[in-house]
Amino acid sequence: MISTITKIKKNALSLFVEKGYTATSLSDIAGRVGIKKQSIYSHFKNKEELFLEIMSEVVREEIAFLNDYFDQYNSKPLDDVLYNFIIQMEKRFTSNKEDNVKFLLRMMFTPPSALQEIIITTALEYYSELEKHIEQVFIYHEESITATAEEAKIAYLAIFDGLLVELVYVNVTNFQKRFQVTWEIYWRGIKS
Repeated sequence: MISTITKIKKNALSLFVEKGYTATSLSDIAGRVGIKKQSIYSHFKNKEELFLEIMSEVVREEIAFLNDYFDQYNSKPLDDVLYNFIIQMEKRFTSNKEDNVKFLLRMMFTPPSALQEIIITTALEYYSELEKHIEQVFIYHEESITATAEEAKIAYLAIFDGLLVELVYVNVTNFQKRFQVTWEIYWRGIKS
């Protein structure tokens, strides 16, 4: 049986993705869970505390995803590791069953102004972990690329960031088109 606190966080996460932080009220969350608004206060001091707890959990879960992904793909060919990572992000962003990636990306790109500093700090924990993994992949495969591991990492992350903007602000079709063109040029430029 799922606990009330888990239901609150799950439904709040979905609402924050759908409506944003500002437009989501505790009454909205309580309505989705099927409880009274006052019941939320027995678990959380206010909406901000609930939001920040969700943000921390999402970042921890996404770091765990990074660790699992890169552990699984570490010995695979470089282009498979990098290409499939972007594909996984797209699939997870567009999945109806997955809110973590949508939440994390939207909050990284458009954090609520009142919580901006803490959200950016928390999100940078994720991004720092991502950078470490990407760098390790390039170090492992450095003999097969024309750039240094550092240069290849920086260029890859610049492409990755741009593609995420496509997902968040434009649409999947544009993302896919830009990804295919960008990937072909990037890969030709770094492979030896």
